[in-house]
Amino acid sequence: PNPTSQGGMADELASALGKLGINESGPFITQDKFWENEGGGDNPALCAPLLDRNSGLLGTAEGSNTEVLARAAKWAALCGADTVKELPKVTALKGAGTSESIIWRDAERTFKTEPFRKQMISVLELVADGDYHQGMGYFCGFMLLLVPPADVAKILHRVGTQDKYTPGYWKGQPEAFVRDALVYQRLVKTRMPEVAAHLEKASLVPEAYAQKWFVGLCVHTMPFAPLLELFEAFLAEGNLFLFKLSVAIVEAIKDKILETKPGEVNKLFELLRLDKKLFPDDNKDFFFAIVKAAKEGDVTAEEVKALREEENTKLQEKLVKVREREAELKAEDDDDDEIVFSDEDEDEEDEAARLARLAAA
Repeated sequence: PNPTSQGGMADELASALGKLGINESGPFITQDKFWENEGGGDNPALCAPLLDRNSGLLGTAEGSNTEVLARAAKWAALCGADTVKELPKVTALKGAGTSESIIWRDAERTFKTEPFRKQMISVLELVADGDYHQGMGYFCGFMLLLVPPADVAKILHRVGTQDKYTPGYWKGQPEAFVRDALVYQRLVKTRMPEVAAHLEKASLVPEAYAQKWFVGLCVHTMPFAPLLELFEAFLAEGNLFLFKLSVAIVEAIKDKILETKPGEVNKLFELLRLDKKLFPDDNKDFFFAIVKAAKEGDVTAEEVKALREEENTKLQEKLVKVREREAELKAEDDDDDEIVFSDEDEDEEDEAARLARLAAA
């Protein structure tokens, strides 16, 4: 395939945006009319969906974002994206360039107005290689607030392809994530057996709730100030940080988990997803403490490597059984019930059921 060079990448992105009548290249919060169109004005409740958990970190006053932008300017170098000289050409997603694309729908759920939606779409279409998961949109949207679009494309490429990070997570069928969710479960069993047993009694499989942590990097789950620290830690340490983070989250809410009856599944889901109703943004110390505990966590690369090998073997065996059963069902009623990992929040309950079936295979 013909690669896109570093300069060509920016030119290609600029060309795509130019065709859409967009001539911007900086972080979204520095672009003309961003706050006017996306910020909600005097009523923060009317802001872009992505800004719902801004909680005062990013502001409209001149110079108010200088420090945050300076930190974000280091992110490309932090993950090695500054060394990316070329991007490979990718296979276009189904419906690319039309409102039928899942990327378009995710952009509509992230920003309010066309100029910013179209920039997000253009960046994602540069990197998504024939497959996509909503978590990639979460990651991209948050990055675009603080990092120039061309650099966001390089960071997405780096995170999505390098073993240090999360290759295989941003796919419609993210087996790599399922494996790592099972590794997380093992880590919790070792460190907090009573919590692991409680969740197991409630029939909660980690694949059904840990996507918010591993695939979406807690975007829409934490207020922006601690989320900024989380992103920096992830880019510096890689996927090992996500395992530490998952353990730290459960440690922070373990008492609430144990206080909740196994039959109260919806409440347990709300706890594990750090639902804003239960953990409001004004309690930032709670979220900062989680990130701090994750940075100091005792999970090691050696431990994760060993558990990954074990869980991957088990997962492949389960997948064989699931696919055999699905083939039988299809033969019976011509209804293709293939496991598909949802790309949309509104399908999460269906996805949880599919993942539970996988875990029980």
